[in-house]
Order: sequence, then structure tokens, then C-alpha cells
Amino acid sequence: MIREIFVDLLYPRRCPVCDEVIAQGTGLICKKHESLPYIKSPNCYKCGKEIDDENQEFCKDCRNTKHHFERGFPIFNYVEPIKSSVLSIKYKNKREYSDYYSAEMAKKLKQYMNHMQLDAIIPVPLYKGKRRERGYNQAELIADRLSKHIGVPVKSDILVRDRDTTPQKELDNLERANNIKNAIRVNSIPEGVRNVLIVDDIYTTGATIDACGEKLYLAGVQNVYFSTICIGKGHV
Repeated sequence: MIREIFVDLLYPRRCPVCDEVIAQGTGLICKKHESLPYIKSPNCYKCGKEIDDENQEFCKDCRNTKHHFERGFPIFNYVEPIKSSVLSIKYKNKREYSDYYSAEMAKKLKQYMNHMQLDAIIPVPLYKGKRRERGYNQAELIADRLSKHIGVPVKSDILVRDRDTTPQKELDNLERANNIKNAIRVNSIPEGVRNVLIVDDIYTTGATIDACGEKLYLAGVQNVYFSTICIGKGHV
């Protein structure tokens, strides 16, 4: 306890949205952020994306695409100010921001835990060279913190990324799918792991989650779910 107070004094926690210093004991985010771009209803029953027509069960992407997961649980729309905040975790070493986002992820997931019966949380893997360069895998940071909230173990060694790939944001939709599909493999599935939750920071077209899910299903996993901090508009 004393050590934590000392650390807070030397390195005060900062708001993940605006990066302002947060007073000790006041939470993980500035109180001024009363309105954030949370996913609202109606939303797609498959990927969780907001949809305009409440009479539709699935978004256009999910009606036209065969996804390799049962259901997704994104938390925010991929717009400002969340967009810059999430990118700061990945590119500006703002690892502490994942504390807030994993807590928000846990809040959403807890209402579905009885249904999913999760055996493991699996972070989307990062190529080892890129991990050495960055110093961490942002998906694994989120997964580790989420695990503490929902009591499901993280299995970071199930999925492996064998080679580096072109950043997904630089590719079109077909290139995204081909780019990631052959870069990921399943190392092994531990006995008893049947229902899994893939965790990542951003979902756009779903190519990365689908590549991971397809490999897991082929390896014998029964049900694949996913959760991300935010979700984009998908195919454009």
C-alpha cells in the first residue's frame, strides 16, 4: 500500500482520454468525460457494431461475410477521443491506459459470462520482432488486466504470429484477409480449453479476429468470442 502511494506520487496516473493527471483515489478517468462514444443499441448481434435499423439483426458486413466467431463485444466506436487514446497504447507506450479499458471491457462481458463459459482469454499475437521493438503486445496488456476482473486465465501461447505483416490499415479488405491469415498458427490447445475469448484493441473489417478464430476452430476449439476496445465502420 505504501509502495503504491509512493509510485502514484512519483508517476501520477493520467486520464486515458485527455492525459491529464488524475487525483489519487478518484478513479481511472477524469470526471469531466461524461459522454464517450460507447456502442449503443441497436447493434449487430454478431460483431456488436452499431446499426441504424433496429429491425435488422446483423450489420451489412456480417450479413455478407462468414465470420469465424460466435459473437463480439466491442466497447466503443472507433472515433475521437477514444481513437487517439487507443492508438497511444500501441504507439506511444501509454500502457497504463489499458487499466481503464480492460475495466470497461469487464463491465460489458460480465453479463454474458454465464452463457459463454469461458476457459481462456487469448490475446491477438504480435510478431516477436515487433514485440521486441515495441516492448510489449497491447492486446496482451488488455487481456492480462481483463483476466483479473473476470477470473478467466490468459493463454498467450496458444496463438503465434510467425512472420511480420504489413499494417492492416495500409491494405484493402481482401489484402487484409490474406495478409494475416497465413501469418498466424495455433501452437497447441491445452486440455479443457473449449470456449475462448480473443482480445484485441481495434476491430475494423474483422480480418484479424477471423484469422485467429478460423485457426482456433480448426484446432478443435468449440466456441470463439471476441472483445475489443473499439470497433470501426468495417468494409467501406
